[in-house]
Order: sequence, then structure tokens, then C-alpha cells
Amino acid sequence: MTFFNATLILGTLAAVVPIALHLLARREPQRVVFPGVQFLRPKLTSQRSRLRIRRWWLLALRVLAVIALAVALARPHIDSALSSTWWTVGLMGLTGVGFLILASVAVARGMGRSLAVGVAVAGVVALLGSLFLGTRTWATSGDLSEGNEQPVAMALLIDNGPSSKRLIASSNGTSISRLEQAIREAATVIERLPEGSRLTVLDRSATPIGFALDSASARLRLSQMKPLANPLPVQERMDAAIELLRSSDLPGKQLVVVSDWNAASWKPSAQTPAMQPEDVAISMLQVDAMGNGKADAAESNQINRFLSSPKLVDVAPAPGVSIPISVSVGMESTSSSEGQSLNVTVQLSLYERDPSLPVIRDGDLVLPRLRGVDRASVTVAPGANANVVMTLPPLDLGTHHAVVELVGDDAFDWDDRRYLTLSIPVPPRVLLVGADADERNLLGSALTAPKAPDDDGAGFRVAGVAYSDLSAVDWQLIDAVAMIDPPIQIDAASQSVVSGTGLSKNSVDQLIELSLRGGGVVMMLGPSTEVLGVAKSNMATDGSPATDRLLPRLIRSWRVPSPGTFWEVRSPSHPILRPLVQLDDQPSWSSFRVNRYWQTEPTTGAGWQSLVQYAGNQHGAILARSIEPNEPKGKNGRVAVLTTPLPALSKETRSWNQLFSAADAWPAFVTWRGLMQWATGVSDQAMTVSVGATALVPESDAANQAIGVSKLSAEAIAELSVRLYPPMTEARESNGEVVISEVDVAERGGVFTETNEVGTTFLRGPGYWGGYSTNLDPVWSLDDRVTATEMDQRFGAEQWISSDSGEQLSIRGRVGGSPPVSLHGPMMLLAVVVFLAEQLLSNRFYRTSGAAA
Repeated sequence: MTFFNATLILGTLAAVVPIALHLLARREPQRVVFPGVQFLRPKLTSQRSRLRIRRWWLLALRVLAVIALAVALARPHIDSALSSTWWTVGLMGLTGVGFLILASVAVARGMGRSLAVGVAVAGVVALLGSLFLGTRTWATSGDLSEGNEQPVAMALLIDNGPSSKRLIASSNGTSISRLEQAIREAATVIERLPEGSRLTVLDRSATPIGFALDSASARLRLSQMKPLANPLPVQERMDAAIELLRSSDLPGKQLVVVSDWNAASWKPSAQTPAMQPEDVAISMLQVDAMGNGKADAAESNQINRFLSSPKLVDVAPAPGVSIPISVSVGMESTSSSEGQSLNVTVQLSLYERDPSLPVIRDGDLVLPRLRGVDRASVTVAPGANANVVMTLPPLDLGTHHAVVELVGDDAFDWDDRRYLTLSIPVPPRVLLVGADADERNLLGSALTAPKAPDDDGAGFRVAGVAYSDLSAVDWQLIDAVAMIDPPIQIDAASQSVVSGTGLSKNSVDQLIELSLRGGGVVMMLGPSTEVLGVAKSNMATDGSPATDRLLPRLIRSWRVPSPGTFWEVRSPSHPILRPLVQLDDQPSWSSFRVNRYWQTEPTTGAGWQSLVQYAGNQHGAILARSIEPNEPKGKNGRVAVLTTPLPALSKETRSWNQLFSAADAWPAFVTWRGLMQWATGVSDQAMTVSVGATALVPESDAANQAIGVSKLSAEAIAELSVRLYPPMTEARESNGEVVISEVDVAERGGVFTETNEVGTTFLRGPGYWGGYSTNLDPVWSLDDRVTATEMDQRFGAEQWISSDSGEQLSIRGRVGGSPPVSLHGPMMLLAVVVFLAEQLLSNRFYRTSGAAA
């Protein structure tokens, strides 16, 4: 056993005070003779005997109360490995006290003298055994003192994930971040390290680690830490720290993790095995448990409002048209905000498109002017989200950057501003081929809505021809083609095109060539498609004809009994279906019946991906695949196949489905737009991403493509080098220094993986102005915590110990030593129980004495 405040053990000397008072309070009784006093003497002798016993027990309780209080204040700790031995010592002591009590009762009630002596001897023997065993265990146990002078190899891991940026209230009432509080506690631990210890300080960045030269360098490393938007996993950094500690020759090795236990950082997953390093002690300092609960109480009163990442209602916005943006507003549910709604104001701002900015002037980063374009207010309840639709004004061709922000401050500001980058592309050229002019016009209008197909401001350049006019088409001017109910004849055995009155083999070759140079082909099969002969099931794919690039292997036309079947989405994350699943209201596909479709071979291993299937079977409804380009650096082609036609409004196709003929055909409308956006490549861009995700930007400026300001050849585009400016938040927090690096957008293929900061990255160069935006993952807006049970699953219940502050952290300077167990609480409880027993016994004693008088 060890006392962390050993000097307070001297307080046990105060036990002589109740003894002195007890002796001084004894008064010699005066002899008073009354008539018949001889009849009272036997009774008086018995009463004196009982009172004398009670007085001695009262004295013992008073002495024990003083000793228990002094020991409790000295904060005794025992080695958890010896806890069973100390339990034995305690039980033997209690047994001895119990026997002495029984002996006292026997004497008081006049029972046999031999019985009282025997019980008393047993009690004395038990007490002596308890004293001997306790003394022996105390003498042989190791030192558990907080002031351990043995040097230790220690790693201090500071959890500086996004949640460390949250504000809490310190003991003096000022607001500080969790990271600042963690740094303070880590500095306290550094001050308490024994002489000769080795120390490393690390965070969740990818910075290499090593032992610090001295405590001053460790403190400097602490002061330079900042919250990270895209930190490395906690376990990865713990593994690195443990490996470094094992390289030390010091016997004591300890890893101290200072964290807020945020679930996004700590929640174990199926891929996270439990860590149980037997040679390294793991200690936890929980940030919000510091300051005796003051910080936690103040933090519970902090309200956090947050925004979701903004989304474009239309994936490919058209130039000259107002652009709606959807964003949801929420408020974190806390004990103080429960049941209280809050009125929140949201503002939408737009950076002006200025090819000369950003630029460095006098060492400062000058950004384009940010102007507000829309504002809205919404009432938000705790734990619930409210959707807000805001509108950007009509924009020109090219890349544009916007910011959505909440007006006002709260406990966590990283989720109060969301950044958005969008591109207004050069309208792709789409060719609609179909026998029915009304069907072509309907699909063309649906594709360019709300503009007309012939409007210069439409998002697509749409042209329509009949199959008989395909020979006059210049395919070099086409970006994508959609074939409505193509009259193609296919041999069932070879799956090759049979030339005839339908779609000729030459036209099929032109479609394949379009896909090989990066174009898109959409085939919507209907009654005009024919399969000649009998198709064989499970045919080999090796040596298959080129037709397989445009169509999966067709088997037969499948009829469905009334009332028909309907679509079931299998890959909602695919770009074709992404505009559909992003909507708040999801379609009820059972209202859009399909009565007939083409059955295809299973697509496993054939390059085709089934995105939508028919309910009740595995038959594909929408299938898609990519085509490898001819050019080494060319763009992949795209082919999508619908096994039932759209819009199915002609006399020949009307009986096939009700996708466009139902009462409200908006799901088919959105699906059709998603098909063509994917086929033309306008949905490929990922210019607004979460931190850590890959951003995809256009390789050339759409504005320059359209107006011809600096026409660039393919060779010039390949050599285009633009400057990458860091996010504006990084520029403001870099001690006045802005880092600029040269990048080649074309060589990268428009791919940027350096998305570790929150904000907007501006790209500017000769004839180029663009960039991308990164937002914090929404999971950090909810401050969920892991529990001690989940920590046990991660580390093992016996391998880690929690502490409330750096002052109370046990520095464990020995290998394999079990953690100390505090007896402060039990000793305080014992002192209270003994004091209450003394009060009860003293009240009974004085009441009995008064009655006797």
C-alpha cells in the first residue's frame, strides 16, 4: 500500500485527543447514603459494568474515526495485482472486530466467562493475523507513488481531430477549445516526469515521430498543434507511438492519450482489432472530464448549429438560368437545448469570377470579392434538420465558387460554413435518333428543361434524326447519342448484327467508334429490336463480337402478366441514379408498371453493371459499362442500355411500360436526365467533396472553350501549368505566409487528392480559372462519445486506465506493473460510518445515564 499524501498520516496522532478527553471527563463518584441503599448496590454494580463497556467502545469508535479520516486524506493506493491479498487483510480485521463485539455482548449479558474469553481470544488472534499479513504485504509491494522517481519512456498522443476545435469553458469562465485544454493537461504531465525520462509528443498528423531532446522542445511541439480536418486514425498513431516506446531501453513504457472520446475517432469497427500491448501501459486523459466537471457543465450549455454539405438540385446547371441549391440546417440536441427551437439565418455568397485573382500582394493573399446573393431564415428544433433551398443567380460558363454560412457564432464553427464549387460546362452535343418525331421532341424538351431545345441558354445542344437519316450524320460533332427503340437485328447464336432494313452494321460501327473516342451511347430497346434464331444460355464471352460493347447478350422479349412488374434500384450511388436518390422524396416505383422488356444474360464478368433490375427476378432494367479508349490518355466511353423503351408513347411502344405515361412521371424524367448527364460526362466532376476525398475538376476552362479567348491545342493543354492556392482558411492560419505550388491539371487528369483542409482551393493559370471546395464530414457535427465498455473492447479491460487530469495521472515507471487502485473512497466511507456509529452509541450512552440519574 502507498499513500500519495504520506505526510497526512501524521494526522493519526490526533487519536490521542479523544483518549485524553475521555480520561479527563472521568469524575470520581460521590458517596451519598440513603435508607435502603443496600438493596440498590447489586443493581448499581451491574449497571456500572454495562456503562464501563459502552464507554470503552465509545472511546474505540472515536479513535477509529480520527484514524480513518487521516488515512483517507493521505489517499492510499494499492496495487491491483495485490487487491485480493488486501481484501483478505480487511476481512480478517473485520472478523477480529466482530469477535470482540461478541465477547463484549457476552460479558454485558452475564454469559459464561469461558465463552467470552474464547471469543475475545479469537478476535485478538484474527486482528494480529490481519496486522501481520498487512505489514508483510505493505513491505513487499512496489512503490505506486505519483512522484515516482524511476525514469519512464512516455508518448503523449494529443487527439487533435475536428472535434478538438469545439469550445468549452475553462475554470475561470473563459471559452477555450478542447485542444487548448488538452495541451494544458499534457504540459502538466511533462512537468511531473521523473528525471531521466524519455518523451515524445505526437498528434494525428502524418508527421514522423521521435523522442524529444528536452522538455522545452516537447512543449514547443505542443504549442504548434492545431485541429486537423482530416486526421489519421487514432489507432494508427498509437501503433507508431508503441513501436517507438519499444525501442527505448528504459524498463517503464507508458502511452498517454489525451482525447475527448469522440465517437467519430474512437468507435471500434469490425476492422479494428483490440490492442493489448503487454509491455506498454496505456493511460487516458478525457478532455471533458477535466476541471472537476466545470468544463463539462459549461460545455453542455454550448449550442451547436450546423449545415450539411450543399447540393445542386440539377447536377449539370445550364448557363443563364438561376441555380437552386439545397442545404439542411440542424441543431445538436443537448440537455440545455432540449425542447427549445431556434431561429437560424442562412446566407449564400458568391465569389466573383476574376481570372486575375487570387494573387499575392505585399505578402497577402487577395481573393476575389465575395458578395451575398441570397438569405433565408428557418426554425430548427434540437435533434432535427430543416431543409432550405437557396438560389444562385444565372452564371456564365466556367467554374464558380460559393459559400453557404450560418449567421452568428456557436460552439463549433467548422460546420457553420460550407463551401461549394460548380462548373457551368459547354453544352454537350446530343443526338436523339428515333422513328417517332414526337418522342424525340419530348425527350429533347425533358433534357433541356426549363429551356427549349433550340434555346442558346439550354444545358444541352440537342438534335434529332430518324434512323433513315443516320448516313448523313457527322459523328465527329456528336458527344452522345440516344437510340429510341433501335431497329437492330442480332443473330442469336453469334450476337452479331445482321444487315438488313434496320440499323446497319456500318451505323453500329460508328456508334462503337464514338464510344472508343470517349463519347456516350444510350440504347433504349423496344419492339423494333429483333433476335434472330434461338439464343443459347451462358455463352462464352471470349472472342465475342464488337456488338457486345453496345449491347449485353439478348435472350428474348419477356412479357409480364398484368398488372406488370416495376423497377428496383440496385446501385443508388451510380452517377446515373445519383440525381434521383439525392431528392428528399423518393419515387414509388410500383406506380410505374412495366409490362414488357428484353431479357439479357447475367452480366457477371462481362463488363456490364446492372444498376436497376425488375422486381421479383434478377433481370436487368438499366445496364451500364465503360469502354476503354483508343488513345493512351483518352477518356473512357460510356454505354447504357434500357431493356424497355423510353418514352414509350408511340403506337408501337405504348404497351411496354408506363414510365412516362403515368400520372406523375417525374422519376422517369429525372432518370432520363441522369442517363444523358452520365453519357456526356458532365456528371463526372466532383468539385465539392468532403475532406480526404478526391476532387475531379475540368481539365480546361469552359469559358475559354466557348468564347475562344486563348484557344489551346491538345499539345498546349498538356503543357498547361496552373498555380494551386491553398484554401483561404489555410492562408489565414499560416502565420501570414501563403504557400504556392505549381501543378499540371492536364497531366493529373483533373484529379486532386490534397483535400485535407476545409475551404475553397483556387486554380489559376494561362487561360484557366477553376478550383474545388472541401467540407468537413457531417459526422463531426454530432458530438457522440464512446463508452468505457467500447474502450475495453479496443484495448482490453486490464490494459488501460482512465484519469481525470494531468495532476492525477499515475506515472507508471515499471514494466508490467498493474495499475494502482485508489482506496480514498472506501476509507472516506469508513470514516463516515464510524462517525455515525459513534454518534448513535454516544446518544444511547448519555440517554441511559440521564435515566439512571
